[in-house]
Amino acid sequence: MSRAMSPSDAGEESPFRAGSTSTASPNVAAASVTESSAGVTLATDTGTLRIARNPFTLSLMDRTERDIFRDNPGDVDGLGRPFVLPLGYARSAGNIPALSFSFHLDSDEHLFGLGEKFLPLNRRGQRIVSWTQDAFGSTSERSHKNIPLLISSRGYGLFLDTGARITWDLGTTSCQSCTVTVEAPSLRFFIVTGSSPAEILKKYADLTGYAPVPPRWTFGLWISSGGTYRDTAAMESLVNGLEKHQVPADVVHVDPWWMTWRKYCDFRWNTDAFPDPEGYIGGLHEKGLRLCLWEHPYISVESDLFTAGQERGYFLRRPDGSVYIIDYGLSLAPRPDGIVREAAPDQSWNARVAIIDMSNPDAVRWFQDLHRPVLRMGADVFKTDFGEDIPRDALFHNGQTGASMHNLYPLLYNEAVAAVTRDERGHSAVWGRAATGGSQRTPVCWSGDPAADFDSLGCTIRGGLSMGLSGVPFWSNDIGGYRGMPDPELYVRWAQFGLFCSHSRMHGDSPREPWVFGENALRIVRSYVNLRYQFFPYFYSTAREASRTGMPVIRALALMWPDDPNALDKDQQYMLGPWLMVAPVVHRSGRKSVYLPEGVWIDYWTGEQLNGPRTLHLRVPLDRLPLYVREGAIIPSMRSAMRIPEGRIDPLLLDLYPSSTGSASYTIREDEGNTDVTVTGGAGGMTVQWSGPIRRRFLLRVHVPEARGMRVVEKETDAVEEGSLLIQVSNDMA
Repeated sequence: MSRAMSPSDAGEESPFRAGSTSTASPNVAAASVTESSAGVTLATDTGTLRIARNPFTLSLMDRTERDIFRDNPGDVDGLGRPFVLPLGYARSAGNIPALSFSFHLDSDEHLFGLGEKFLPLNRRGQRIVSWTQDAFGSTSERSHKNIPLLISSRGYGLFLDTGARITWDLGTTSCQSCTVTVEAPSLRFFIVTGSSPAEILKKYADLTGYAPVPPRWTFGLWISSGGTYRDTAAMESLVNGLEKHQVPADVVHVDPWWMTWRKYCDFRWNTDAFPDPEGYIGGLHEKGLRLCLWEHPYISVESDLFTAGQERGYFLRRPDGSVYIIDYGLSLAPRPDGIVREAAPDQSWNARVAIIDMSNPDAVRWFQDLHRPVLRMGADVFKTDFGEDIPRDALFHNGQTGASMHNLYPLLYNEAVAAVTRDERGHSAVWGRAATGGSQRTPVCWSGDPAADFDSLGCTIRGGLSMGLSGVPFWSNDIGGYRGMPDPELYVRWAQFGLFCSHSRMHGDSPREPWVFGENALRIVRSYVNLRYQFFPYFYSTAREASRTGMPVIRALALMWPDDPNALDKDQQYMLGPWLMVAPVVHRSGRKSVYLPEGVWIDYWTGEQLNGPRTLHLRVPLDRLPLYVREGAIIPSMRSAMRIPEGRIDPLLLDLYPSSTGSASYTIREDEGNTDVTVTGGAGGMTVQWSGPIRRRFLLRVHVPEARGMRVVEKETDAVEEGSLLIQVSNDMA
């Protein structure tokens, strides 16, 4: 259900709306409208919207007449004064136009979403500002990714299709109301209803677009030069370390060092540091590795591209018509060369910059053409950094200002890079930092620059789960934290978490390769990298499901068990796909509380069966990530590999965890098609059936419960597309 609000003299907001480029076809329900002197009623198969005239009130009911969403004019104090702002339009003391509206908040209502926020996952009682900015860490309300989608446990999602600054008062001023204030002269918003958060996410994807599946190789390990390795010799040493220490990887990333200091971002190789870029890229490709290069959408005033862009009108302008030149993170920070000092204008990481106007089609084509020579050399993907520094009073080619385009700019930036990458390399993946509504269309994103400490680790987990509840299925983070040098314990704990996200990258302002942290850390982390690669078929199947349904790869318990009140506040553990419960350790002591919802759960490491609902209080050794398998699981995996395979996986390993109900099924989604697997039977034996388009062998591993844990029964099949196999098993717990 879409609604638009504006006063009669309001200007039009940006045409680059988050839902406008979606190729999806949202389901449109037939509606009947009844009008009377009392008001207007709009009825559909899914619910009824009632609008009263005097006084003006709005209420949305489901098909059972249960209240889903309504305003709350009765929220007044003891003297009859309103606690919250009514539906209305005003200008602030700074003459900034703003629209506001309030709606009822149930006493037991829970709220989720609004992008990558590092606060507790349940938004109730929080004051959130949707204004994209450099978060400078992961322990505050600041965010690179402000997605104006709010999901309620009452069965609705509220999506504000705007690039303007939004303030969400979610039960802070009044416990019975939420108030939303948008600094814009007009507003289009959508109310999406659903019987579950998963259904709301699917309808949101119908509205704003589904995430394409990133290339298979992106699911391998990304390893980064970070702030350390800045030339060919150093990067080759990093790659040689991967081979020497037998650490699987698929992508090597180079930060700004591939370009000349203070000329960012001119897309020209620094030939002093990289004298033979094509030879360097070719050498990586010969080893089966891909190359990711850093960029941002700004042009240094010390680059000759600044003059070219200025003459053609490709940059944002000030109100007086001059080019808008800004200081930002890199122009304010000292050059990271190992010397601790304050920043000075002539020694900063970059010079001041102009901002490319992404609303100007000619500027976008120019910007994209700067990428083409590098992509044609063989670069595989770009890390799209920054994009959050749009001044409020900047003027855009499309007639809008930074006030309305600020939050939308990252979407336009990433779409421009994704499009040229698709033209030249055949895929539309990026590694992006900033995002807004619709940004799921340009995967993948990462969480920015957390500090290397345990508090930042815990808060980063929240950010990833919040992104999943905001419609973004593919998300990553910097293993070890970005800022500062982690000690071996923190590094291992962060790696255990980071390797069980949709995508994984080791990156920081200091070395992050596992052999730097000692033999024990190397041994543990390498084992988890290997485990990630073995689980690739499961990761990829979950990714293809996400592209079809809008479900994230890592899933908050509130998304999976919305009717379990004990699951709604759990934001330090999550489901990886439908079968695996992951509970990263976020305390130096190794303490961890793990909640297991209703059902039977199996400790992945020991095979111990545990009945939920229950809470476990654990002390976890450093080499152990608390990991639990849901009963009935059918988990596809593969044999160990140093690279993600490009073709079919043969044999495909299937780990089967029999269900006490006697049956379980799972669809394995692959590029070549879907394979449906069904397991039926009891303690004595089971029948496994599969069908799909891929001819290959299967290695079936049945995890049979016994008094001391699990026994594994293996059976390998011939190369077939479909079949049925009876496996005889027995256990002493029947």
